[in-house]
Amino acid sequence: MANLLIKDAKYVVTVDPKRRVIRDGAVAVEGMEIVEVGKSSELKRKYPRAETIDAKNKIVMPGLFDCHAHSYQNMIRGMAFVLPRRQRGAFLLGPTLRLQGVYTPEDAKASMALNCLEYIKSGVVGFCDWGINLRYKIDGLAEVVRDSGIRGVLGKSVMEYPDYGSCKNVIDPGLIEDKDECIRDTIRAIKKWHGKADGRIQVWFGPRSVGALSVETYKEIARLVKQYKVGITYHLAELGELDTGFIWNTYGMSPMEFMKSVGWVGPNVSFNHCLYLTGIDFKILMETGTNVVHCPGTGFDTRVQDMLQMGINVALGCDGGHETNDVFLAMKLEKTLQNRIPRRDLTILYPEKLIEMATINGARALMWHRESGSIEKGKRADMILVNLNKPSLTPMLNPVHDIPSRVLGSDVDTVIVNGKILMENRVVKTLDEDRVIEEARRRAEEVRERAGYEIEWHWPEI
Repeated sequence: MANLLIKDAKYVVTVDPKRRVIRDGAVAVEGMEIVEVGKSSELKRKYPRAETIDAKNKIVMPGLFDCHAHSYQNMIRGMAFVLPRRQRGAFLLGPTLRLQGVYTPEDAKASMALNCLEYIKSGVVGFCDWGINLRYKIDGLAEVVRDSGIRGVLGKSVMEYPDYGSCKNVIDPGLIEDKDECIRDTIRAIKKWHGKADGRIQVWFGPRSVGALSVETYKEIARLVKQYKVGITYHLAELGELDTGFIWNTYGMSPMEFMKSVGWVGPNVSFNHCLYLTGIDFKILMETGTNVVHCPGTGFDTRVQDMLQMGINVALGCDGGHETNDVFLAMKLEKTLQNRIPRRDLTILYPEKLIEMATINGARALMWHRESGSIEKGKRADMILVNLNKPSLTPMLNPVHDIPSRVLGSDVDTVIVNGKILMENRVVKTLDEDRVIEEARRRAEEVRERAGYEIEWHWPEI
């Protein structure tokens, strides 16, 4: 039986174990699950009573995953001038944390709604949010994710010290938290929300970055993660001497040696950025099955190819509100940046690998790979349809090559998660698009005024 049939697709890019691409393909869905994938002519005969979605001149492919996000920053985009990476220590003292430090829970909800709306409009079916502060009230954020229909990993902040690596007391006073209260609230949220909304919501630990925790707290979190069977999302080796150097100087170990010593390794751990790792770190990542999330929009890593070649699971992240949430654009950035590395084996980053990083690798990094990330029988129906009736996507003779090179989030026509249609013909069904945008605009200005922050323009405003 099937209650929904996506039919007459120009291509179905399955990303299944055989990596099949089916021309004139179709996907049959019953409830939340895919029941069959094959030729459209066969499935139309087999499921004549199913409701249909016409995928003529469209690509059907797995939905994308943004594995590192800061949903609470979406509403303050454009307010802060992002400094060069070498000056990020100063950036932490700047407007981004200052603005977040005056958020109300309703501000955080509005920013999350904007986040989810943008994801749906650009073909993202799942994301991982890092560092949710106590002041944001995680329950309200979980409600937004539940109602939006997409998948969300909510990484709950834990802070012991207001430090970032070697920078002391840099966290805005409005964001300083009590460690014990953070842990209690994380456990409460896990019990209330983890696995809810038909498995679309997870609650993980998303502790503050290097310098914010004692060794004892690292180990305590490792015990709790094992006890509650959840994951960890964490910034690692992002800023060079500021954080990577801090680990070497403080603990006498490389970043991954230290993480292994405190029990933060395994398939349920995702480290974001990882720009300053070395050979011993890669070996530990490979041996433990620990995930890496690369964010090409905010930090270029020349070692991505090395990690992929070693079999390390590398996924993609858009990294916060200073960037777009378009994972298609992240694929393009990754491709462009890696192609500029001299004397590297570019076959490692064939377009196929970029699609994997955005789909099945992302699902694996967020522990959803058994139910999402590919189009195959028995998995949840998490799919997107890309409209090819555009000059920029004509002709489409090699979809696997062209998806990372030419498709943008705005080309996504339809989004389906757990068998539910969240967007069809670019119309979002689960969120009131006009209301979400208007509320975000209003609250963004209110946040700016409460923070007493004047936006810095580099050109004269008239």
